[in-house]
Amino acid sequence: MSEKPTAALFWDKLAAKYAKKPVPDEAIYQRKLQLTQHFLSASDVVLEFGCGTGSTALVHAPKVERIDATDISPAMIAIAKERAQAANISNVSFEVGELEDFKLKADSYDAVLGLNIMHLIQSPANTLREVHRILKADGIFISSTPLLKNEPIFVRWIIKVMQALGRAPHINFLTKDEYLKQVTDTGFEPVQAWMPDKTSVFLIARKAVIKI
Repeated sequence: MSEKPTAALFWDKLAAKYAKKPVPDEAIYQRKLQLTQHFLSASDVVLEFGCGTGSTALVHAPKVERIDATDISPAMIAIAKERAQAANISNVSFEVGELEDFKLKADSYDAVLGLNIMHLIQSPANTLREVHRILKADGIFISSTPLLKNEPIFVRWIIKVMQALGRAPHINFLTKDEYLKQVTDTGFEPVQAWMPDKTSVFLIARKAVIKI
């Protein structure tokens, strides 16, 4: 079985449990929503990749024109669609797939959200290049990323054991500086990097405008 179906199957198995799981810290989550919406406007077209069961996309939907939301897990997307229908929210579309699968038009989004996903994807550099390509000039990339390299060594060891047992997905172990370097090397300018704790960073970055 190839990597992508394996990853999708892993998250499919967790989808129902994940949907019922409460936010770990409601105050931090609300602050992230506020910071994000500060950079959104009613005319914006937004993309969220790795959207999970759609909770955050549905919160932001009333603030923008449209949100296209994607995830590799069909079970997650099915729950997201049910939530959108139950909330009578029609300006969010949910589709199954990885970001690169959709072959989106260049310069087509005002903002792209990658929340709690950059530490899970196989090639962060490729994904960052795709985000940069599809953002409009001066567009905003917002990400919330666990910095698992900052975790104690015994936590990292446990994660690796769980991976070996098939109970944890692929994980990128990053520090804040390593992640910021990947982002800036792609052509983004950090606007704000908030660390609510030592093991995560909420980053707002703008697509750099090339001056001729």
